[in-house]
Amino acid sequence: MGEPDVVPERLSNPLNRYIIFGILVAGVIIFTSMNVFNEDDVSIFAFVISVSLTICLSIFCFIVSKKHETGLLAKSYLSLGLGFTSYLVAELLYYTFDLILGIEAYPSIADIFFFALYPFVLGHLLLNIRYFHSGYTTLEKIWIPIIPIIALIVYVALSLSIPDAELNFDFYYGFIFVTGASFTLSFTILGASIFRQGILGAVWLLLVIGLMINAAGDVWYYHLEIFGLYFDAHPVTTVWYVANMFIIYALWKQLKTT
Repeated sequence: MGEPDVVPERLSNPLNRYIIFGILVAGVIIFTSMNVFNEDDVSIFAFVISVSLTICLSIFCFIVSKKHETGLLAKSYLSLGLGFTSYLVAELLYYTFDLILGIEAYPSIADIFFFALYPFVLGHLLLNIRYFHSGYTTLEKIWIPIIPIIALIVYVALSLSIPDAELNFDFYYGFIFVTGASFTLSFTILGASIFRQGILGAVWLLLVIGLMINAAGDVWYYHLEIFGLYFDAHPVTTVWYVANMFIIYALWKQLKTT
């Protein structure tokens, strides 16, 4: 049997504000660059950054999981690693369709792997929430389902606001993904509210903030798809990159502090 997980009450090496600032600056540089390149170069640039960050995320998750060998952290980070591995497969499929084959990448089989990220991330969060949270308060039982309800109401309202709008395949297809993303968003917010209290420390707070930003970006993306407004250089693409960089930094700190 492995040693039980021990989570320090206080972080021995606090977050480096310069690294956090560097991540934000990197986001600005990436966004600016994507709006300077031509359309073809932007797609290639987006592909390289997205795949590189996702590979790093997957590797770090599996390293953290392996380091703990057994117990809660091993299982939760394995789940997170599998989620980002699925997301990597989705990215490779998406850009293969878009850049190499020149066919429509949305919707496509890649979406199955994109969607798989949500249950894996939820698995990671729920394992930790169940272990470190004594029970759901009445207020939490109210606002946790309210967030996806609001997101879905906005999605439906935007869909019906289009002239001659009809509830077609695209509407129901997007509805599935907004549901997954918004439920993930609810539990990442819950995780942030729990972990900020020092039970898990600033490292895990940073992790769930990154996951929260990522889920919010997904909700934003599927709202954009209602109007066909998404393109590679859109701000939401940079939001995903910044979220991933925060998660990578959190995972690196997790390795340094446990």
